[in-house]
Amino acid sequence: MRLLRPLALCLAFVAPAAFAAHIELPLRVPLDTIDRALGERVAATYREGPCRHFTLGAPKLEARGAHLRVTAPGAARLGVELLGSCQNAAGWSGAIEFMVEPRIDADGKLRLHVLDSRLSGSAGPLSGLIWDLAKRQVHPGVERFSFDLGASRAALLSLVRDAAPPEQAAAMQSVVSTLQIRQPSLEGGRVLVPIALEIPDAWLVPPPAPSVSGVPLTEAELDALEKALEPWDAFVLYAVRSLALDSADAALRQRLFTLLLESRYRMVGLLSGDEPAGAEPLRAVFFDTWRELRALLDTSRYALFVDAGDALAALEQAAPGLGARPSLDGLRQLARSLRPAGGGDPLAHGWDVDGELRQLFEVREPEPPPASTSWLDFLVRSAYADGDALERWVPTHAQLGAYQPRVAGLLQKTSSAELARAGFAAPYDRIYRDLVPTTALIESCWRQYVMRSGKVAYLRSQSGSVGIMQVNQHVWRGFYDVQRLRWDTAYNMRAGAQILSRYLRDYAIPYAEKTGSPLHAVRAAYAVYNAGPRAAGRFAKETPHPRERRVDDKLWSLYRALAAGGEVDLASCGVRTAAAQGVPVPISRSSAE
Repeated sequence: MRLLRPLALCLAFVAPAAFAAHIELPLRVPLDTIDRALGERVAATYREGPCRHFTLGAPKLEARGAHLRVTAPGAARLGVELLGSCQNAAGWSGAIEFMVEPRIDADGKLRLHVLDSRLSGSAGPLSGLIWDLAKRQVHPGVERFSFDLGASRAALLSLVRDAAPPEQAAAMQSVVSTLQIRQPSLEGGRVLVPIALEIPDAWLVPPPAPSVSGVPLTEAELDALEKALEPWDAFVLYAVRSLALDSADAALRQRLFTLLLESRYRMVGLLSGDEPAGAEPLRAVFFDTWRELRALLDTSRYALFVDAGDALAALEQAAPGLGARPSLDGLRQLARSLRPAGGGDPLAHGWDVDGELRQLFEVREPEPPPASTSWLDFLVRSAYADGDALERWVPTHAQLGAYQPRVAGLLQKTSSAELARAGFAAPYDRIYRDLVPTTALIESCWRQYVMRSGKVAYLRSQSGSVGIMQVNQHVWRGFYDVQRLRWDTAYNMRAGAQILSRYLRDYAIPYAEKTGSPLHAVRAAYAVYNAGPRAAGRFAKETPHPRERRVDDKLWSLYRALAAGGEVDLASCGVRTAAAQGVPVPISRSSAE
């Protein structure tokens, strides 16, 4: 089923100038919710005098084509009262079955209209009388049943109302006043109730595309943008965590982890200026992520969450000129619909390591290996001890001769330790060994620290990537210790090597195997490291973005030179090769085939 079909979106142009179209927001009621409410109202004993009674048990509601079927166990007893007792009593036990259709009454409540019914089980010659008793007693009980949609409808409209920008608040209130509840239909295991709103024609025209000034954000603007995006990141994390906790399906958890990464890399693109943030950064990231998140949802289990998000997405598509975006209260309402009994603020943002998050998505603490008699572990621990000497070292040009071999040794031992855990088969083991130092070279020129205002500071990009491996604090918030990423060279290196290992395993090797070229794993792994899982094949595009092509080609050039035995030159942040080979030049896409 296509994604937009469940949105029940309908545009119909009509005569009035003020309202040129309408939108139908979906309100879904799971059948098991109606089933429970129906059982509380219908299951009972119905009597006509002391000798006639009909008992109905808890009903079961299920979809049957365009209608609903209600099946309930029943029993009846018919007799005549004579001298204070029931004479000639006849009994029946079996089940009663109704075919019903959902309808909306004048008060906006969901009701069930009985279309047909029948008895099953043996009732003998009195079956007609028993059936007549059942229809007189039970049919009205079913049709008196009602399910109040008021609370769900109010919550949905509140979310839509709050999505309007402040300057459109009065117009949105007028739109909400046009509300009409339309007759329901069945959608899988749910009753779908469309809520129709009329849309002003002024909202039908998409806004002009935001201009890209090319001027970097000031520090104050960058801080403000970070603060604006923090609640969004907290919302996505809350949703992803909730869904992962509700499922032990490893494949679903991997897809949720990928979605979290993609959302966070999108944030990084906004912070770096690679994507325009506009006046409403939440709007810039919500709708794309919602479409991806919705594809992973069980709509019957998370009906309120799906309805609310679908309503915002339908509003955005039908009325692009409105500039709809979820308010902070709207995001809270969405998040809490996933876990109504959950405590705390789902939009709370923090930088602490989250052990539960690590466990859900299998991210290890990037610590040195424990004590062992293995010669490899001994070398690794020695290398990490050497790493202590690198702390807060900003090498001068004259110190590069001493600085470079220490970093090279630590990178080599770090990649070896991670490779021992990952267990990549050839040729990906060799690719990984060379990819770790190459990534550190292109990311930071093998530097953890810089001098800033006369003081040693950690290396930091505008988008929040830090240290020698430029591990992004926003992307990996909750998984790694932010302070150690900033100030501990060996920790930063281990985290970056671990991330590269995961990206190689989960995204790059599958891409390389699909294309039939193992070397594609090199560029795919770095593309994911640089821009997220969606970027795995960007280097193979017919018309790549110029900046992305420059970065990808530089990585490929450095990697090939290092893999061929070249020596890193930190003075130029390049690789020296043998004289016969010459200096490597950027390699075209076809060279990676």
